[in-house]
Amino acid sequence: MGIMHKNRFISLAKSSIVLLTLPILLFAFSVGPDARHTGAPGDRTCATSGCHTGTAVNAGGGRVELQLPGGMTYVPGQRQRITVVITDTNTNTRLYGYQASARLGSNEANGQAGTFTPVGTDVILCSDDRQRPTAGCPSSAPVEFISHGNSSNRTGRFEFDWTPPATDVGPVKIYVAGNAANGNGSNTGDRIYTTSITLTPAASGGNRPAITSSGGVANGASFAAGVVAGSWTTIFGANLAPALKTWDGLIDAQGNFPTAIDDVRVTIDGLPAFINFVSANQINVQAPALTRTGMVPVVVTTPAGASETVMANVARELPGLFLFTQAPTRYPAAVRATDGRFIGPVDLFPGVTTEPAKPGDVILLFGTGFGPTTPAVVPGRVFSGAAPLTDAGSLQVRIGGTNVVPSFAGLSGSGLYQFNVTVPNLPDGNHRIEMLLNGQQIQSDVQLAVRR
Repeated sequence: MGIMHKNRFISLAKSSIVLLTLPILLFAFSVGPDARHTGAPGDRTCATSGCHTGTAVNAGGGRVELQLPGGMTYVPGQRQRITVVITDTNTNTRLYGYQASARLGSNEANGQAGTFTPVGTDVILCSDDRQRPTAGCPSSAPVEFISHGNSSNRTGRFEFDWTPPATDVGPVKIYVAGNAANGNGSNTGDRIYTTSITLTPAASGGNRPAITSSGGVANGASFAAGVVAGSWTTIFGANLAPALKTWDGLIDAQGNFPTAIDDVRVTIDGLPAFINFVSANQINVQAPALTRTGMVPVVVTTPAGASETVMANVARELPGLFLFTQAPTRYPAAVRATDGRFIGPVDLFPGVTTEPAKPGDVILLFGTGFGPTTPAVVPGRVFSGAAPLTDAGSLQVRIGGTNVVPSFAGLSGSGLYQFNVTVPNLPDGNHRIEMLLNGQQIQSDVQLAVRR
């Protein structure tokens, strides 16, 4: 069935990502699933309570997992980003949902551990099934539950922030239940998966930032490990910033980007990077004008001190496309050149018009990490124009196995590469986009939706 909600209403807000001019889609519902459906002590799951029925719990051929880039520790009072990923091998899965709860290890049934903050439109309930008041859940119903707020989630991926208790409370256990629904309009044929993780307090001195040692410095679109001069780069780790903030209001009148947000700084090969976004577990930066390739040091510095140095590989190019969705199908962040319409399957995002590309359409794809341009564009400041790829002759593009030649390939914004391509004569369906530049390829399984 679909993902169940009570008293549902939908609101939609649009904003633009600075530089990328691609949409951030925010959807909200008044009330999410009932509380206490995580499978934790004192809870049930939707499979056991009947709101979704199908196979037995964790017997449907899929899984749910919790991803914490900073590892299995927490720093008291320091917020971190948690990602829920639901995967399912059944071909009839159409929609996804989840519910999570954080409990004290000393009282897993009723001991609330910290507080949740929605990243997008998720909803937070107290254990009395009421939405959490501004002042927090009452002592009579202290446990919080964060749940999906978008009943049409088709990716199986959700994110939320969790702030641990302000003091060391010992082990904390986070429980989550995920639902892979078939969208058949009834409460049958759905699959419920559960898991939990245990977090322990960070050791003394754990407030210092720490970059994830493997893959912690990555292409900002594909998340492939490595960095390219002037391209958007994502840094993963723990204790990377005291709060979640963007560079809003920090670009000066001359268009120069900031090198610090709340005194959080990043250096790559000793040069300051240009910071767009900071949070406890992730920082997004534009890499500086690096002058060499190979392994170079990366350091994050916060008011709590400097991280241990992590070595990252600087490559001439490490291409990746920005995506609308990651799973189960990777659709690129694409628009039609003639009218700016977003390209993707119909109803890819509820409330936003998306439509497949047609053969003959000129579409725009966006990415980062594609290497030098002629003329060169200096990183760290606003750029709007057209700087073609230096190695455009070595760029190979195929859609659905058919070779296409971009009419433009190069920078159209600071660190943002744009590719204008004509959709070949392909049948209806999803068709793989392949891009290869000097032997380096974009992320695999990027699919373009086509309908004649």
